[in-house]
Amino acid sequence: LYQARKQSVKYWDQRLAHRRRAPLKPGDLVLVYNKSLENQWGLLFKNRWNGPYRVIHQINNGPYELKELDGTRLSRRYTANHIKRYYVRAAPITEEDKEEDEEGTHEHTGSISSTSNEDEVDEEGTNKDTGSSSSTSNSEEYGEDFGEQSEFRTG
Repeated sequence: LYQARKQSVKYWDQRLAHRRRAPLKPGDLVLVYNKSLENQWGLLFKNRWNGPYRVIHQINNGPYELKELDGTRLSRRYTANHIKRYYVRAAPITEEDKEEDEEGTHEHTGSISSTSNEDEVDEEGTNKDTGSSSSTSNSEEYGEDFGEQSEFRTG
């Protein structure tokens, strides 16, 4: 019986080896699963993970002792299946960063100039190079009563 149990444990460990994650070290940031939400109705969109907390240590390859970020120890111990590693997001962009980015882009965009003469149009709306009209007014394109037809009627 002992041999069969030992073989079963070995098989189970080999089968789940791909799921096993690296053990948490003291000082790692983690989130703790809030199991109390499983039995309550209406809390579908409530945060299921609390934290972050800091790992103090693991007790005999079993549960973890955790503390708050301010150093206060939590009274409970948590098993590895109720804990997941917390990854810190990148620092938010501040106003100073935006100003630095804007200054950097002005240097690059300020030197760009249009070399095409196609965009040069005189006051009458004709292209200087070709002499053709580049744009027409709305009244020419859609008729004189275009503005009257597009008004909304009330009543």
